[in-house]
Amino acid sequence: MRSILIIQFILVLAGVAVSWSYQGDSALLPAFYGGAVALANTMLLARRVGQAGEIAKASPQQSVNALYFGVVQRFVFVLVALGFGLGYLKLAPVPLLGTFMVAQLAYMLMGTRQVG
Repeated sequence: MRSILIIQFILVLAGVAVSWSYQGDSALLPAFYGGAVALANTMLLARRVGQAGEIAKASPQQSVNALYFGVVQRFVFVLVALGFGLGYLKLAPVPLLGTFMVAQLAYMLMGTRQVG
């Protein structure tokens, strides 16, 4: 999980740099916000997987339920966080969503690295 976070952090910095180069200073905060949501989402995943591992020692079925709950929790977190950033904070959508999506590529990059 640590390597995914490192890759995500690098991708967030790249997304911020690209957003800044195309849209200027006004894109910095939205880009950082989108990246922070992606990083927080990954940290929630890491925490939930760790908890599920501990629960699995006592009850494998409860471990699976904990993972399902974690999926719902992360989905709701992302929806609320992105909605808050776009709706309440009125952050620019392109750098916010762009950096969020780029940071999510870390999962694909780690998957191809493990397969290859």
